[in-house]
Parts: sequence; C-alpha cells; structure tokens
Amino acid sequence: MELFEYIDTMNQPYDIFYTNNTHSPLHWHYYSEILYIISGSICVTCNNNKVTLREGDTCYLYPLQLHSVQPDPQCTDTVNYAVIKFNIQTLNIPQAYLKNMYDCFVRRTREDDFCIILRDSNPLFPVVTNIVEEYTGKRLMHMLAVQAGIFNLLIIIARSCPPRPSDNKSDRGLSLYHILEYIDAHSSEPIEVRDLAAMCHMSYSNFARVFRENYGRSCKEYIKYIRLNKAQELLINSDYDLDYIALETGFYDCSHFIRQYKQWRGITPKQERILKKTVI
Repeated sequence: MELFEYIDTMNQPYDIFYTNNTHSPLHWHYYSEILYIISGSICVTCNNNKVTLREGDTCYLYPLQLHSVQPDPQCTDTVNYAVIKFNIQTLNIPQAYLKNMYDCFVRRTREDDFCIILRDSNPLFPVVTNIVEEYTGKRLMHMLAVQAGIFNLLIIIARSCPPRPSDNKSDRGLSLYHILEYIDAHSSEPIEVRDLAAMCHMSYSNFARVFRENYGRSCKEYIKYIRLNKAQELLINSDYDLDYIALETGFYDCSHFIRQYKQWRGITPKQERILKKTVI
C-alpha cells in the first residue's frame, strides 16, 4: 500500500482537467495541486484537518501534504471542479522571486500545516477556465500559455494570503524529496535513519538537522506519521485484522501498533473502525 502518487515530470509537467470525482483516497505527491469549485461542494482532508469547499472556492495543496477528497453529505447540487496539478520546479521562476515562491507554495509539510483556502474567489474563474482550455485545446504554444496562466494564478493566490514569517532555509531540502518517496514505498519495512542519511551522502547528525529544518519534524516522527496514516486507511477501508495491519504498515507487532495509534488519535484502532462504520 502506497500513498505516493507519481507524475512524470519530464513527459507530463502538468495534469489539468475538470472532474466530478468525490472519492480520492489519501495520497501525497511532489507536485502542487489547485482545486477550483465550479458547482456543488466537496470535503477535502489535509494533514488530518477537514474543510468543505463550495462553489467559487479555491484550494491550493502543497507538495508532500497528505490529502484526500470526500463527498459533502450536505451537497445536493451537481459537483464539478477544476484540477490543476503542476511541478513548481518546472516553472522557470526568476531567481529574484525564487525564495518568495518557495516560501509561499512549497515549504508547508508539517502535520499542523494546512492547505491554502480562498473563499468566494470568483475572479479566479476566467483564469482557471483559460488554463484548462489551453491545456486541452493544444493550440499553438499552448504549454507556454498554460505556464503563464499558472503564474498568474499563483500571483493572485499569494497576494490574497496573509504573509507568512520569513525564514533562512536554503533550497537544499528539495534534494531530500526522493527520501520521502523511499520512506513511503518502504514504510512496511525496517527503516534506519542512518541508512537514509547515507543515501543522501550526509552524516547522521547533519541529515537529522536538515530533515527537521525542511519538514518540521524528525525523520523518525515522519516515518511513524506515514505508517499511522496508512494504518488508518486500512482500518477504515478494509476488514483486515489488526495483526495484519500492524505488520503491513511497519509496526513491530499489534501491541506496538495499538499504543502508537492511541497516542496519535486518542482512540484505539478498534474504536477508530467502529467510529467510522457508525458515521457511515
């Protein structure tokens, strides 16, 4: 079971479309994702927080954030929204704006970070529709038009958001992205932080410091966070017993899994499963 969603950044720098999908399971990816609600409403979960998006709302999901889309039980209208996925590293951002762009649209990966929500962002509608039409119409220089549209979209979003405190992080953290993919793919196996540091050709102490600086938590905490989220997905969407889930998601045994899960969620895995079935 993997939460990572892959996109070929060389052959497909963008993925842009309209959809009525209200069942997108928990996942993460390296690229950014913008949702613009044209009609109806959906519920988006991001880093354990949930928000309802309605007509005219815009949501920006950061790279590396765990998120999912579910139906809004209160919605009686037809759901339709635009999805714009892109790799911000392929946008050729001018050097003078690189740090500001990364601070606004990349460096949000901690568990308590949330996506950007713009309410009643109707002025974005023509920008969004133009991006989708250029991408799907494939007219002369359409990819350049798509890139220009995304730049315009990001500028509007950045100007609409409250300023975030600046920091002195360097861009070297971006080179750790493949480590997060490795953790996701191998989270069911024993993972040693020292081995990850060696994969990055870094000392243990330097790797641990850089990881925390860039991702807001220790590497061990991040590994546990990924395992717990995968376990929660199996609890809610499968009938596997706890022993199987514990082993499948990388915990030592069932007892260790139960302790860690209760510490994270405040309830046991069994209580989680009962609660979700009651809600459904």
